[in-house]
Amino acid sequence: MSIRFKKLNQLFIIVALFIFFAGCSEKSSMQENTAKDEVLKITKSQQLQELTFADGISRAIIIFEDDAADILIYAKGLDSNVKYRISLIGDNGASPGVMFGPIENVKLRVGSLEDEVMFKPNSEGELFMSMRNPIRILTAAKKELYFKIESENKKVNMKTSSFLVNK
Repeated sequence: MSIRFKKLNQLFIIVALFIFFAGCSEKSSMQENTAKDEVLKITKSQQLQELTFADGISRAIIIFEDDAADILIYAKGLDSNVKYRISLIGDNGASPGVMFGPIENVKLRVGSLEDEVMFKPNSEGELFMSMRNPIRILTAAKKELYFKIESENKKVNMKTSSFLVNK
């Protein structure tokens, strides 16, 4: 009976290691798998794309809907006493981008909006909002797009990896 227990124990260890290594090597289609300077190519048919900000915690999610895209921004770890501007930048400013706001265009879930385009996180430093934009805003860029969160004094500057939406 002890031989049977040892074999069962060994089998359990092998299965556990297999599951561990399989989980570590899996690449999710929701995560960006690009090198630092590489531009992630996405298409409207993907319907959903998640981008990580440089802090590794904050996220930008693009949900494609017909001729528009709903862009959700979730930021964590911000200073609750500082106001922030959220922007979509195209071709380093050469292509038309968009600044998030005013309140008529934004669905604010956590935090507040002040001065038309300045977002203030809640007391925990969290900000969660979305804004619907026409697809043409995302397809106008020729080289790259990225989302940027910038403090009013421009000391804090977070951005996502670069991406490009294929037409």
